[in-house]
Amino acid sequence: MAELLITASQTVGPFFKHGLEWPGGDRLFPDAAPGRRIQVGGIVTDYKGQPVPDALIEFWQADASGRFGAARTGASGGFGRVPTDGSGQYSIHTVYPGPVKGADGKLQAPHILVVLFARGLQAQVVTRCYFEGDAANADDPVLKLCGKRSATLMGKPDPARADCFRWNISLQGPEETVFFET
Repeated sequence: MAELLITASQTVGPFFKHGLEWPGGDRLFPDAAPGRRIQVGGIVTDYKGQPVPDALIEFWQADASGRFGAARTGASGGFGRVPTDGSGQYSIHTVYPGPVKGADGKLQAPHILVVLFARGLQAQVVTRCYFEGDAANADDPVLKLCGKRSATLMGKPDPARADCFRWNISLQGPEETVFFET
């Protein structure tokens, strides 16, 4: 009888770029879509605080009126996919999302659902990007559950650039981003 050997665990990255690229994936809605145009960008870091240069990030969000919709000419209707660059940076262009109803029927604060794939992870991780200063954050049930750690979910306005938000994703460590069970 042949001896069975233990094999190494497989992680979700690094990625084979061909087939995962999403041309225009940094634009979640066409320029003509109604709503306030915003940019969200940041850096993905590992447990040592080092940039992750080969992560892949997907973004899912409602439009400015809080509806999820089908693809539109020039964009995918609230979906985008971008890789991080050599310094772990990413950036997307979108509209400020409207509030959406949760499973309990209550409105949730405007946010973008984020799915991140990176080497060293056994599976993708799921999180959210909210927007610092939005009045609806105070009543959001998800943010309430996160307590003090909800700060890791906040995109912060860039004082130097109007309608730009900075949101960093930390995979581990003292500033680890809140990730949700799927």
